[in-house]
Amino acid sequence: MLYLMFVHLMGLLSPGPDFFYVSRAAAMNSRRTAIYGVIGITIGVTIWATAAVLGLAIVFKTMPALQGIVMALGGSYLFYLGVKMARVTTNAVFDESNLIQNTASKNEIIKGLLVNLSNAKVVIYFSSVMSFVLVNITETQQMLTALLIITIETFVYFYVISLLFSRSFAKRFYSRYSRYIDNASGAIFILFGAYLIYSGALNIMS
Repeated sequence: MLYLMFVHLMGLLSPGPDFFYVSRAAAMNSRRTAIYGVIGITIGVTIWATAAVLGLAIVFKTMPALQGIVMALGGSYLFYLGVKMARVTTNAVFDESNLIQNTASKNEIIKGLLVNLSNAKVVIYFSSVMSFVLVNITETQQMLTALLIITIETFVYFYVISLLFSRSFAKRFYSRYSRYIDNASGAIFILFGAYLIYSGALNIMS
């Protein structure tokens, strides 16, 4: 299980859409809003981990077109989010009343979940890298322990990210350069999405 913890930590440390989403939510809104997003992301990771334990890699290997469809749909959503962020032309203005309204919205959980489920890295990560770790776990108790480790490790990591980026200095920096940060993050999301759509199309045609 220590090997599982190490492999998953290395996967988390590689920045992707999840990281950019949480850091942006924490800096632009509030820690509470970001934590809602973290909950959604954690649910998404748990879903992918459960699928990996149940043989996701085998299913995708025997049905590459299915993997291609999943990747293409996920890529389309990331591409859409990227375009929205890339089109931002003004810096964020922080309003306490607006922050209270945002933190009360549970929609962030759904947003975080969708960002994770559509993340190219997560699809590839759990259908390839993590499958080699999880494929040898056959006992029910071991499976539940592995899923618990992955879930807790994911939540703790992104919770720490939300703490760091919700600090006042992070908000000041973000309010000054938010349009450029959003544009850069949007470009990254567009690249992730385009790569996922391209890879999915190749899988469908193969």
